[in-house]
Amino acid sequence: MEMSRILPIKSAFNFRDLGGYKTSDGRRVKWRKLLRSSDFAKLSDEDKLFLEGLQLRYVIDLRSQPEVELLKDDVPQNVEVHNLYIDAGNLVPKFKKLMEDSELSENERFEEGMKLMKEMYRRLASDYSELFRKFFKIMQSDDSAKLFHCTAGKDRTGVSAALLLSALGVDRKTIYEDYLITNKALAGKYDDLMVYGKIASLFANVHEEFLDTFFNTIEEKFCSVEKYLTDELLVNLTTLKNLYLEDELG
Repeated sequence: MEMSRILPIKSAFNFRDLGGYKTSDGRRVKWRKLLRSSDFAKLSDEDKLFLEGLQLRYVIDLRSQPEVELLKDDVPQNVEVHNLYIDAGNLVPKFKKLMEDSELSENERFEEGMKLMKEMYRRLASDYSELFRKFFKIMQSDDSAKLFHCTAGKDRTGVSAALLLSALGVDRKTIYEDYLITNKALAGKYDDLMVYGKIASLFANVHEEFLDTFFNTIEEKFCSVEKYLTDELLVNLTTLKNLYLEDELG
């Protein structure tokens, strides 16, 4: 059966599969084991059936506590939910203030928004080791299907996917390509904000320089992404690879 990277979920956005990516040891990531998405508070019956068919065991919710309370996920039965509460990705209040600042030009608002985004990615790299440690502990618990997400499925989810793929031995170019799929898979979620102009695009799109900021901060602080994973996040790379990789022929 041919597998699709973007999952056929119609009542939520940015549902994707990390399966199929080739790794440095000649293997590939298993399909339908590592999934990422945006929030999903109002799933259609058809989409619920699809998710139930994936036999998810864990959902890891990376949203802040207020975000979780505002829109609770429509989680399939018998799924264990872990809330990691990363508040760095909830920039709505700051962006709202910027978007309504009539003293700034459209380009100035956008540039200020870009600065906010990069600062958030620096914080994700430097301030959340404990939560990412918990993330990988869940990932290493067994080889069951797991879904992780935030509100848009692009920033907190994006760096989590980047770390996970790095730990599995996927090359950096492929990691960036996966990260940028968001710009297609999130289309439509924030259309109502586009009246605010260019800055509103930052709700719906990611930029390579954001992920650059994340990786550069890790490498400046921890020397390398691998050292960050193994020494700071306590990831057992061998265990993780044995759980989620398979030979090319499957």
